[in-house]
Amino acid sequence: MKKNLLIFTLIMPFLAFSQKPNPNKFGNSTAGGPEKISPKQIASDFHTFDSLVQTSTAKNNAGNKRKTIPYYNFVKVGSTWYDLQTNASMGRRIIVYPGGKVSAVWTTSTDAAYTLRGTGYNHYDLTNWGTVANPTPRIETVRLGWPSIGINGTKEWVMGHDATNGGFLMSTNTSVGSTTWTSGSQILDQPLRRPIWGRIANSGDYFHCIASYADSAMAGEPRAPRINGVFAPMTYSRSTDGGVNWDIQHSLLPGYDDTRFTVGGGDEYSIDVKDSIVAILMGDHLKDVTLWKSTDNGLTFTKTIIDSFKYAPYSAKNLMLDTPFVCDGSVNVLIDNAGMVHAFWGASRVLDEDTTDETYSFFPGTALLSYWNENTKTKAFIAGGAQFDRNQNSLLDFSAGNINILANGQVPQALKNAGISSVARLGNTSVLHMPSAGIDANGNIFVTFSYPLEEDVDPNNVNLRDIMIVHSTDGGNNWEAAQDITQIEGFEEEFASVAKTVDGFVHVLFQKDATAGTNLQNNSTIDNNHPADVNEMMYAAIPVSKILDNSIKTIIGTTGVDRFDANKEVFVVSQNFPNPFDNSSEVIIWLNTTSDVSIEITNISGQVISTQSYTDLGAGNHALMMNGEGLTSGVYFYTVKTATHAVTRKMIVNN
Repeated sequence: MKKNLLIFTLIMPFLAFSQKPNPNKFGNSTAGGPEKISPKQIASDFHTFDSLVQTSTAKNNAGNKRKTIPYYNFVKVGSTWYDLQTNASMGRRIIVYPGGKVSAVWTTSTDAAYTLRGTGYNHYDLTNWGTVANPTPRIETVRLGWPSIGINGTKEWVMGHDATNGGFLMSTNTSVGSTTWTSGSQILDQPLRRPIWGRIANSGDYFHCIASYADSAMAGEPRAPRINGVFAPMTYSRSTDGGVNWDIQHSLLPGYDDTRFTVGGGDEYSIDVKDSIVAILMGDHLKDVTLWKSTDNGLTFTKTIIDSFKYAPYSAKNLMLDTPFVCDGSVNVLIDNAGMVHAFWGASRVLDEDTTDETYSFFPGTALLSYWNENTKTKAFIAGGAQFDRNQNSLLDFSAGNINILANGQVPQALKNAGISSVARLGNTSVLHMPSAGIDANGNIFVTFSYPLEEDVDPNNVNLRDIMIVHSTDGGNNWEAAQDITQIEGFEEEFASVAKTVDGFVHVLFQKDATAGTNLQNNSTIDNNHPADVNEMMYAAIPVSKILDNSIKTIIGTTGVDRFDANKEVFVVSQNFPNPFDNSSEVIIWLNTTSDVSIEITNISGQVISTQSYTDLGAGNHALMMNGEGLTSGVYFYTVKTATHAVTRKMIVNN
């Protein structure tokens, strides 16, 4: 159990509010900026920004001040009433295929009571996403959640958990992109136990699943098991025949016992698979950040503690007065092109100054992204601190609502007294959380995470989150400063999942909401501060070249000069679809900044047949429709133009 904590800093006292299960005060940040940041530099600069986080109402009450930051646009691919996509770590929810096709899944529900909860699915066939239902219906006929997606042969598979009974259900479609799904029978269930919160990855017929156990103290409901001395542990399962039979079921990985661990937990783990290599990462407040790696398809694993928890195995009778850095439970693992592992996690700090009870405290305001590299066997902070100081006042200003949870089912009275009418913390994660990583053929690594933006608040006076990205071009030795890749005006962007395969674009799925936080975790029935609403699932395709040259609008300096390419550029994400087509076809583009756009259609002789104009389109992704009515069958070219840039593609009309 966590407990309340009042922390004073060198600069100013922090606000702290009574709550249960108890998050506590604020965290620390580290220095950085628009310049390149090396692990050595960011580690040495940490103490210069120690204690510079503050919660504030004065600046936030002034309203949104995005000023010079452009508002990006993205493509809606679905929607859902159910707005909690994870408790901590994001799974792999989006996949890119050779040639550019994309599929995405999320937990959806077509009703506000979530009785019709299941897997939302959409597919992008070169440039066109399928019809977007509002909200998106589930692909199964039973209530499921927490889907993973992959491909085996020519078919896609989706696997989600049955939270009520425990166990998982796998569904497959007839081919990539097909909306015809068939669900199998329940798998990996256990009598009197409820394994849920699965993360599944595969390489061909080898399927690998990690999961944990639901626990309930209610009469008549099963408690989670204790295995090897660990309560509700993470387990590993394996199938060698495409998920039909599982030769390893709910096994504990080597070294996962009460010599280092006392309790498991849902969603505090991540898995990646490449060929015969399997990498599993786990971490939380009171645990080592631990990697298990297999090179023989999960038959044997090697355990590596990549960030040791000083007080493992945790006992409430141990004093923790030095507030050590720990993991906040949101982790992500990536196997690179050479088979080496890269690990990412949100940082937190913990404190226990009272050994007479079973509680401890942690710092939900911590704003640091941690990283470990298997090649160098070193860890470092690669994002945080001054990178997010948009108003450049040497403080990170965000609402106290961002780091608080409900107290006895209500918004804490202290927040209401300060003019903050909601809370928005996700579980026990930190204010910087939920990394998700991808890699391109050149070995460039891209990592997204979520962070509340300074001076951008919702009607409840709580800061709205944007999706940030950092990248490395040298295998993780050096990292560029964070860039803000979403920036949708007046909305929160959260639960980002990056497709592991990065081609010419970083493909991202995320959830868009007008209110900070979630209805499922943050709404008070009494206060009605975050009522149920339909949330949109959005797709972004960010050009790699714009990330690599740091020309996505940076976070720093609302009144200063930002590193932003002055040239208006347009990118065509991929070929128009359908192609061939008769009446109309759609093309998705990326705009570097707000521009007027035209689409000029010419025949093979170069004669201009038609021109369509779009006025003042915002930066980001847009789906543009081309009209083919009146065109005779044949080959044509379409040119997408801005004032300074043009891209031409070939298309076929079949009237």
